[in-house]
Amino acid sequence: MKASQQSPIFPSKEYVRPNLDWECGHLCEGCPCRIGPTPKGKCRATYECTPRLEVKPGEAKGHWTCTRPRTGGGKCENGPLPDGTCCNAIPKCQPRRTLRAIRKRVVGFTIIASFLILFVGVSRNLRDEFTNPGPISSVHASATFADIHTKQSGGDTSSCAACHEGARHVDSWHSKAFDAFKHGLAPAELIQKGPLASSAMDTNCLSCHEGKKFHQPNMAAEFACHECHKEHQGSGFMPEVNSSYCTSCHGSAELMAASREIGAKTDPHAFSSFASGAGLKVQSRERPEKGHTDVITGFHLDHPEFRQIRDGTRDENSLKFNHAVHLRTGKIPRTLNCNDCHQRDSRGEYQQPITYEKHCVECHTLQFDPATPADKNKPGIYLPHGDPYYVRAFLRSLNIQYEEYGRSHEGITRRDELNDYVKGKKVGIEKLYETGENLERSVFFADMKGEIPGGLRAPFAGCATCHDVSEPKSDNATPAIRKVAVPDRWMTLGKFNHDMHQKGLSCVDCHQVMHSELTSDLNLPSIKSCVECHSPKGGIDHRCTSCHTYHNSQPGGPFPKSPDASIKPGN
Repeated sequence: MKASQQSPIFPSKEYVRPNLDWECGHLCEGCPCRIGPTPKGKCRATYECTPRLEVKPGEAKGHWTCTRPRTGGGKCENGPLPDGTCCNAIPKCQPRRTLRAIRKRVVGFTIIASFLILFVGVSRNLRDEFTNPGPISSVHASATFADIHTKQSGGDTSSCAACHEGARHVDSWHSKAFDAFKHGLAPAELIQKGPLASSAMDTNCLSCHEGKKFHQPNMAAEFACHECHKEHQGSGFMPEVNSSYCTSCHGSAELMAASREIGAKTDPHAFSSFASGAGLKVQSRERPEKGHTDVITGFHLDHPEFRQIRDGTRDENSLKFNHAVHLRTGKIPRTLNCNDCHQRDSRGEYQQPITYEKHCVECHTLQFDPATPADKNKPGIYLPHGDPYYVRAFLRSLNIQYEEYGRSHEGITRRDELNDYVKGKKVGIEKLYETGENLERSVFFADMKGEIPGGLRAPFAGCATCHDVSEPKSDNATPAIRKVAVPDRWMTLGKFNHDMHQKGLSCVDCHQVMHSELTSDLNLPSIKSCVECHSPKGGIDHRCTSCHTYHNSQPGGPFPKSPDASIKPGN
């Protein structure tokens, strides 16, 4: 008969039960805690034991005794602390799911995914409705857009396929899934860091928005259209581009450094077609040496000063103009204000060009034939404004000009009376100027005070009052007048609306012209004055797109342009 053997002691407290969802994080090290994690996966380890207070007969306070079990190493050498706290704290761990919990989640996910795949694959209508992330903007949901897409796609009426390349081949999802498994699954590649690169969907965008590329040729990378233009955000207009998309590049020192390197190797003429400067009459300026690659994180934070002010740009226009004289009371026959000359276009954005016929002729009449009592205070004829060759021809044909004036304005029809009228006018001119040469020099070279180089004087202000006039290069040649070139706009890389700034502001609040005496003064506002309003503190919109465009061509689209679309910006 065999001797009965004692059953081994079973360490029930250390047993990892397979029906639990969580296990101690120290299990992989071979030293899991006895208490283990909570049912919700939180570590609850504290100390290796709970010391017990033993009071022997005759003792008042007693002493603390370690209660660590034999399986845990038995009583420790140091014992509890004087306050009864165990001296061996258990380090916290990160509990892990057990194999049973992982298996349960995988099975549940597989069952749900299977039902979803079956549901989505029942019909195309249900599939489109299920996968549609939300309504599209009004432009892309219009009947016109649908007709254009149907023609381009050869009859495909699926609205998704107009933009999403994958929607055209959604029925072959099983073959695409097989290809994904064949090339190996890479979940980490699904987590995209930074803006998405351009794809086939961008090609679909460009099929309607012709000739549009993302940005300047020194961009380090091309980004997808939908990185900035967010669709499926509502049935109205597409949301405005957020400034965070701009600063994701312009706020990155690394990307701006890469753009500088690319720009240094790029032909400068590749930058000349920027949309906001195309078709405008502007004063030529070279592109900055480093391009527009300053690191900018916000308009009100670190946007550089406007380039015209930063570089000390001067107006090279040859026209002589003094704002202070024209705006100060008493300096001219009548007081002027800014709106007398600067008139906005139909959109209220930019100022229309200033012309002599509209804005100057009222005061600068080009009168060279002053009125006499015999003329009953009628001033007579005026000089034409324009080509100096035409002006000289006009002066050398005064007989014909006076005869025509007498016939059309004085009502003289008889030949003898016309001859007497012309003779009288010629006599008056000869008394003033003596010779035809002096008359021509007076017309071309007299300044505001009537002074002419050489000591002569004229009774009127000539061309040199406003224009840069130089001596003829040869005998009997016409004096040269430097052509006036008034730029349509100075800040061509930004857009502006004057009408919106007229509410609560006057022109002189931004343009310091009351003391400007030189034509070369640009009188542009500094960025400091703009930030006073366009900032979180000022409460006015300060997004990048409020002033800047980001494509290298004007926005194009599939819809017919409005009649006003032909107006060039800045005109």
